[in-house]
Amino acid sequence: MTDPHRTRIRRCARNHDQEDSTRMLLPEDLSRIRHRELVAEARQDRLAHQVTAARWWRRVARYAQQRADRSEEAITGP
Repeated sequence: MTDPHRTRIRRCARNHDQEDSTRMLLPEDLSRIRHRELVAEARQDRLAHQVTAARWWRRVARYAQQRADRSEEAITGP
């Protein structure tokens, strides 16, 4: 009877002709990949936020300019 706590590791022969080979990654590799994905996603979110904020402030500035123009016309008259 084999020990249930013992792990067997079998070496698989590499077949370079096989295109759909699977590579096992270490947990550190997986966490590094996930970290890179999260950083890239955060960059995209920050860029989207900046673009949205810029649109918002342009809209606010345009509205403020229109109000200032109307106020000036009301004061000075046509």
